[in-house]
Amino acid sequence: MADKLPIVLAHGLGGFDELKIFGITIQYFKGIKRHLEECGYTVFAARLRPTAGIKERAGELKKQILGFTKDKVHIIGHSMGGLDARYMISKLDMADKVATLVTIGTPHWGSYFADWGVKVLGRGCKCIWFIEKILRIDTQGFIDVTTEKCNEFNKNILDIAGVKYISYAGFQKWYKINLLLQMPYWYIRYRAGENDGLVHTESAKWGELKGIVAADHWNQIGWWIFPFGGQKKFDVKGFYEKIARTDLA
Repeated sequence: MADKLPIVLAHGLGGFDELKIFGITIQYFKGIKRHLEECGYTVFAARLRPTAGIKERAGELKKQILGFTKDKVHIIGHSMGGLDARYMISKLDMADKVATLVTIGTPHWGSYFADWGVKVLGRGCKCIWFIEKILRIDTQGFIDVTTEKCNEFNKNILDIAGVKYISYAGFQKWYKINLLLQMPYWYIRYRAGENDGLVHTESAKWGELKGIVAADHWNQIGWWIFPFGGQKKFDVKGFYEKIARTDLA
């Protein structure tokens, strides 16, 4: 039986903890927090700046964890949230506060789609200028998940003894990939092979690989937007419950 240390959910690039739109609550980890709470776990969903860089988001994650509990925690990081947690543990004196880091669909070695986006749009592109200067939205997060930046990141952000690092990668057949992820899926498949629509399978491996799940990048957090092919839905609640019961021990 897993211990009952608090669980922290860390969202990915462009994510949030929850939003309220016209009275409707939308959660990034859809239904997962409540399900784990119903299983007897104490769960906190971090709220990080959606598009900020890893360093800034890691600082926010640290502050929120320390404000949430005095206990040691387990972290489940989806996508970029796993990189934020790795930076926090390694560089922000939080190793003694984290028992386990589980990363799901995290681009540890970068995303080729991010490479494409940065190359095509670039810092000099007018739309990027508009986003940064007029809308005042930080775009460093997109830069930080390129393959070049992640390779540099891995040379400097080392695992800390005493913290358990576990990863899950995702993949899906092309006809089961979300319609909105079809373009990045095919680009990444051309560059690196199997992927979940945003992150190639090999990039998501870090520490002890516990499994490669048949779920696209958004299925991994419970989202099914315009599903293609009528496939059976991924049991996301069962997946996170299994992680809590078997990996967070």
